[in-house]
Amino acid sequence: MASGRTFTLSELARNLGAPQHKLIHLCEKGAIAPELQDAAGRGSSRLFSARNFLEFAIALRLRSMMLPVAAVGAILHVLRGLERMIQNDVPEFSLPDNLRDAGAPDLRLIISDGATIYFSLGDPGAEPKLFGGIPVDGPEGERQAEPRVFDGPARRGHPSGGFQNEFGGPEGSLFVRLELSVTAIARDLPLD
Repeated sequence: MASGRTFTLSELARNLGAPQHKLIHLCEKGAIAPELQDAAGRGSSRLFSARNFLEFAIALRLRSMMLPVAAVGAILHVLRGLERMIQNDVPEFSLPDNLRDAGAPDLRLIISDGATIYFSLGDPGAEPKLFGGIPVDGPEGERQAEPRVFDGPARRGHPSGGFQNEFGGPEGSLFVRLELSVTAIARDLPLD
């Protein structure tokens, strides 16, 4: 499995086709924390895990869509919380490893109406389970909250009323919906 691999900043930058300063910026702003070793001063190196590799790939996609670093950090925080939640039921679950398998579930990031972070997770062809409901840029205490599971089939209306979902998504977006396939990004990572 790829989760045992370690990566330097220069390896990640080369594999992601991004300048190192963009990756350093994400670390310095707290969006991504090196899982294996942080820099301990001038001349020291950071070491990153396969999970960090996936986080950088997601962060760069979100930044290319003009999302601020603080929002990217909040999204990655919710993704880490979702992984911990899944590990309660499936202890061996690990990002990105379990998203790269042939029969991997489809994990998608959804930002609903520019305000709320959700993740949908499901087997291809099945009704996805919805997690999240965390504000993108709410007060610090709210952003640190763990994602929650929404019971039953995906919601068809907006939580504030009976408006019908215009976008066909499970979270009930009314005006804007940004969706990103975390599974597709994980599969594209050169981890092997």
